[in-house]
This record gives sequence, C-alpha cells and structure tokens, in this order.
Amino acid sequence: MCRLFGTLSTSRVDALSELCEAPQSLLQQSHVDKKRPQGDGWGVGWFEGRSAHLVKSAEPMYKDRRRLLQTARRIKTRCLVGHVRWASNPLKLPKHELIGPHHSQPFQYKSWLFAHNGTLYIPREVKAALGPWAKFVKGRNDSEVLFYWLMKNLNPLLNKKKSSIRQIRGAIQRSFLGLDKIWAQCRKKYPLYKYAYHGVNWVLTNGKIMIAVCFVDPKGFDKAEALCSSGQPYYQLQFQKSVGSLTIASEPLDGSSHWQSMHHGELLMVKAMPRGINLEKLACL
Repeated sequence: MCRLFGTLSTSRVDALSELCEAPQSLLQQSHVDKKRPQGDGWGVGWFEGRSAHLVKSAEPMYKDRRRLLQTARRIKTRCLVGHVRWASNPLKLPKHELIGPHHSQPFQYKSWLFAHNGTLYIPREVKAALGPWAKFVKGRNDSEVLFYWLMKNLNPLLNKKKSSIRQIRGAIQRSFLGLDKIWAQCRKKYPLYKYAYHGVNWVLTNGKIMIAVCFVDPKGFDKAEALCSSGQPYYQLQFQKSVGSLTIASEPLDGSSHWQSMHHGELLMVKAMPRGINLEKLACL
C-alpha cells in the first residue's frame, strides 16, 4: 500500500516542507516503519499555469533524497500532489515487472493528476471493460487501471466548466457500481477476496479543483494503523484547511491539532477561489 497527499492553495506551496521537512512528511513516512517501508518508487506532480509537471522515480524516496530535494526546491506552484509507493501485486507479477517510473504515481491524463492508496484486485477484468480508455494504460499497475476507470466515468463532468459535488458523487457512485458488477461476474476466480478492492483512497486534481475519496471496503476501516500516527487507521485520510489552502494526506504532515479525519465513504471537493478555499463534503459510498 502507499502514502499520498495533495495540496491546493491560493498562494505558493512550500514544497520542500511538505515533501521533506515536515515532521511527518512523505520522506519521513517512506521509511519510519521498517516493517512497512514505502520502497517501490515515488512521484511528485504540480502545476505551473495550466501545465502539469511530473517527476517520478523507481527508487525508494528515502534512498533518492538528492533528487527529491532538487525537485522540491525548484517547484513553484499552488497545487502539489505527492506519493510514495508500497506496491500491491494482484497479478502476481515478478518484482521487476512491478517497479519503474511508469508504475510510480501520480498518474496523468491531460491536465489531471491522480494518486491512489489501496489495491484493485481485478485489474485485468476492469481493464477489459475500459473500452477506448484501455489504450491509455501504460503499465501493469492496478492503480493505473483504477485511474482510467474513474476517468471513464468522471470525464464527461470534468470537461464541463461547472459540475456540482452531487454530480461528481453520482459519477463516482456509478463507477463503484460498475466495479461491483464486474466483480459479480468474476468473483469465483478469486476465492480469497471478499470485494473487488481494498482501499480506494485517491486524490484527483487539475490544479484548480481537487477531489478526494476515502474508502476501504464496505466493512469500513480495518485494524491496520498509520505509519506515524499511532491509533489512526491506516486508510483514514486526513485534511487540514486554512483560509488560503487545503491539504489532504494519508497522515497529518505535522502535529497540529487542526487536522481532521475523513469519514469512511466521504467525498471532498476543493476549489481555489479569489477570496480563499471553498470546501464541500458529502457522504459518497
């Protein structure tokens, strides 16, 4: 499994702090738990104007500090997405087929960046149902398949100038119903699994809006704990809002009391407005 965060702000984001220097930055999260090292690659995505930029590596973040620091110091942005990877392997692939920059996140489609924490157990079957979207899948990564499955369902709304959070919720719900339908057709092939997925935490942004979903499986959060935050469920996303920014993360980046926990099945939609950050929340799943 993985760790992620996304920040949307009305002013420049301090990328060096969020990626490297904060007490519970992605760099710290990548190696703090020796039994659960996030050692299968890392990536950072950001926006300059309307253009999305990506730096991705197959190396563990904690072994690739020089490149990470160089990247963080040159980022000038109001929207930043970061990810460290602990690779899932539902296709039972050899290790060398799991690791590489094209497997590292965030993933990009046009002006949209996406980061995911969790596992889609049936990527082969979901990819077969993608239709024209299947051609965009570059690797053999279940998270990438999930990304394009969501884009297939969300894209008509994301192309509109204005889409409400309720419309977004409807598209996300349809995407999950679609996954459940595929699962119903193939579940006998996977007797060890109860659902098509475990962990569907994700952040999606085009630099102007940010959408996030916190979801594990229908049972709710399991017993696994976060890497740095003792007592916090591993899959429970956290967020911190100020007048001018909002950060969504797998774990709080610092010890501030302003962090709030997302509810299981909750959807957040964040917009950067001239006078500050607008946050909307809805129960989604």
